[in-house]
Amino acid sequence: MKTIPALYKICLLLFFPLFLMLCSQAHAEQIDLDDCSLLIAQPLRADFQDWINKNRKQASSGNVDALKMLAEEANNRLACFEDLLMDNSEWTMTFTRKNGSSETRSNTGIADIKKYDYAYAALKDAINYMHQAGKKDPAYRGLSAQLVLRYVTALPERVESAYEDVSGANQLECVMKRKFANRDARYVCSSHRTTMAQLGVKLPAGRRPVLDAKGQQWAEDFPVK
Repeated sequence: MKTIPALYKICLLLFFPLFLMLCSQAHAEQIDLDDCSLLIAQPLRADFQDWINKNRKQASSGNVDALKMLAEEANNRLACFEDLLMDNSEWTMTFTRKNGSSETRSNTGIADIKKYDYAYAALKDAINYMHQAGKKDPAYRGLSAQLVLRYVTALPERVESAYEDVSGANQLECVMKRKFANRDARYVCSSHRTTMAQLGVKLPAGRRPVLDAKGQQWAEDFPVK
């Protein structure tokens, strides 16, 4: 049984602890979202297809947990295709743990991903579900923007929405200093700023202030729990 690379397991990303609850829910239903043989099988296993259909139905009604589950599934499915289609020389990534230590690994993304229909579908699903979940949780706004940035050559039409997403998350978590779960503000804000800077240079002239204003409005309207 082939599993996704540890770097990709959203369940293990220390700065997104909410996924732990979601992973537990999936495992309780005997769905292993780390199992590439399950995620990219054609056709899908019947119980897994039922699980997807159930979550899609709930997500269409605005259920945030269902959106997050679908985001995790799509992200892990994309990771399986990346592991399958990329060689080790294409990897470079730095991630930071809560204790401040960091490690550099890699993922430059699948070159010409549009040539691989299933991988491209996984990418679009991951971004779409993260973006939707991000309306209620800033973590997913940042995740969606980072994924667009990694595949920006394949997704130029998503640059503006991705920038707006991460700008809103930055406003909420780093300017207004609203805290969510146990997310490490130092890592989160550094990540947001880096993503904003890298996406910002790809925006048409004059669009950045407009998108910053939209992001700020989203943050100001975000409900206080």
